[in-house]
Amino acid sequence: MSILSASLYHTNPSGGFYTFAGFPDCKIYKAETGSKWNQHLLFGDYITVLDLEIKNNRVKVKSRNKVGWVKIDSIQPERVLEVNFIDIGQGDGCHIVTPDDQHILVDAGKGDNMNRYLVWRFYLYKKTKPIDIDFKAIISHSDADHYGGFSTIFKNPALRFTKVYHNGIVERPGKGHLFGNVTNGYITTLIEDTTGILDLVNDPANLKGTGSNYLKTLSQATKNNPQVEFRMLSIEDHYVPTFDANNQINNKPFFMKLLGPITETVGGKKALKSINDTGKDKNGHSVIFRLEYGNLKVLLGGDLNEEYGKIMMDFYKAANATKELEVDVAKACHHGSTHFDYDFLKSLNPLATVISSGDDEPFCHPRPDTLGAIGKCSYGDKPLIYSTELARSNKDLSRNNMKAIEKYFTENALLLAQIKAIKSDSSQAEELKKLKDKLTNNEKEINSFLTRYGMINLRSDGNKMIIAQKLERDAAYGKWDIQKMQFDSQTGRFEKL
Repeated sequence: MSILSASLYHTNPSGGFYTFAGFPDCKIYKAETGSKWNQHLLFGDYITVLDLEIKNNRVKVKSRNKVGWVKIDSIQPERVLEVNFIDIGQGDGCHIVTPDDQHILVDAGKGDNMNRYLVWRFYLYKKTKPIDIDFKAIISHSDADHYGGFSTIFKNPALRFTKVYHNGIVERPGKGHLFGNVTNGYITTLIEDTTGILDLVNDPANLKGTGSNYLKTLSQATKNNPQVEFRMLSIEDHYVPTFDANNQINNKPFFMKLLGPITETVGGKKALKSINDTGKDKNGHSVIFRLEYGNLKVLLGGDLNEEYGKIMMDFYKAANATKELEVDVAKACHHGSTHFDYDFLKSLNPLATVISSGDDEPFCHPRPDTLGAIGKCSYGDKPLIYSTELARSNKDLSRNNMKAIEKYFTENALLLAQIKAIKSDSSQAEELKKLKDKLTNNEKEINSFLTRYGMINLRSDGNKMIIAQKLERDAAYGKWDIQKMQFDSQTGRFEKL
């Protein structure tokens, strides 16, 4: 009897074995022989090994609710980096999972799609206690289509946040300048730490009124996460805390280098330049960082605009550090808006760009001139441009199936009303359970509609990389459109395979 080599799997502390899907993907076959498959996994997907015995060069496994057989040459023991660009509609939302299982949310859109994704991803249905993950949140800036989704997430009792990072510009509700003081062309009332945030959220005047709900959202984070730490990020920090140049995962460098906002010292205080435009100021001073793992470089840039793109280029040119901006993958700044600095775009020179945008918006993102410029400024003859909006064009969200989605939302409203009506009546416990189970099943269907499609999946071990989007319909060869890339030491870049 042939047994799977111990070098290809790990043992759980509680018993049992696990491994990961190899590059670029892995099929779960229905039997130990034959070509029929029932699941298609991406590079790095978690796999439970059910039996170590090898049969016909396959072992029995379970992953993504499917049981079957995988080829032993399609698995690996090393976990990889995940950068999941979630389709949250109009706005940005990214979920980073490090190879040592740390979880960072970079923005969360405006609505509840990011929360629905997390419920789907971690199977949080009916969970009322925090799962064993300490999440970190990075709010690039205080536009609602970047921070609004955190309101629902911070209320979720199953999710625990230990850190909330931001750009120091904390909006207050009401009219007038929302940032506090602007002195001699500089924003000088930056909120740098937890004490500063708590002072603001503990003032009832900051949690009501028209205008920004930013402080109300940050206040929500303190209710379910009493030990949460708030901290401003800027280039003075050099790196996102704990992810500095000395950090390694799997014996490879893993760090998050801060590229913005660019702070200055004014009157002995940390300050940010203002161009006397509230919207452009907060967009331009987004938290911007370059994630590196092994040879891979990924940029996440919030809503950096044309004006501050120029400021950033001037800063890095003066520091002889324009190479700081070159990356392999870039999240397009400002959803593919036309307000970009061309020199900044050229300096990125990415092989792949991911645009996060939505349908219900009056901007026509991504703009046609932006798409053209991204292609022109990218690396290689055939660079890759992804869009969460385009990736969502699938059968589940076609015109015919919109009625099904509407049905679930309408039915859920009725179920919630029924549950509320009989909740206090213990004699109807069985009926209450049926209603709650029906509600949960409907939520699963809605979350499936909203999260399985539209997401752009990046996976990398620092030397090899895939970017994948779900096919509109399963093909004979699988469920995914997968682009494969590998680092080339001669060109010093990732190249398509």
